[in-house]
Amino acid sequence: MGRGPNTADAGLVEAGITLDRGFVTVNGRLSTNHTGVYAVGDIVPGLQLAHRGFQQGVFVAEEIAGLNPAPIDESGIPRVTYSNPELASGGLTETQARERHGDVTTLVYDLAGNGKSQILGASGGVKLVKAGGPDTDGPVVGIHLAGSRVGEMISEAQLIVNWGAHPNEVAQLVHAHPTQSEALGEAHLALAGKPLHAHS
Repeated sequence: MGRGPNTADAGLVEAGITLDRGFVTVNGRLSTNHTGVYAVGDIVPGLQLAHRGFQQGVFVAEEIAGLNPAPIDESGIPRVTYSNPELASGGLTETQARERHGDVTTLVYDLAGNGKSQILGASGGVKLVKAGGPDTDGPVVGIHLAGSRVGEMISEAQLIVNWGAHPNEVAQLVHAHPTQSEALGEAHLALAGKPLHAHS
């Protein structure tokens, strides 16, 4: 809230760089309207997150080196709100998934069924968003978490979403017990039709 690009006195307008509300306009390869001039980080429209800026910097370095890196999928960037409780998400929201895929299936796993969350006295949940109806096999396209320390679980969630994993693929992975990340495994077990420690 209240953040914006700090480009006012950078001389970009004088150099002929196109701006939109103070943000530098770039294409999908982070190139500006001037060949060989790139922009990354908080001056580029989108999420103002340090890890996004770092990855954009790596992308541009590889682009300049001629390595032809894959474009960054903005929806796959993990997002964490460092509040109490924490909020974390990766991939599409349920609404975005419906717009992109039509039918979707969602599941909310209550952290009350997770042993480590019980030990910590943490409440919250894991919401999975899968492309396709309940009787179809489709990838998990969004994972959203709420609860104490869930920001620590977003890295695995990012891998699941960005690699297009299906619920049954994640369900077969062994998660350490007792850990909060075990809740991701349990949520996928439930979405795959094999709930283990469900709590309602």
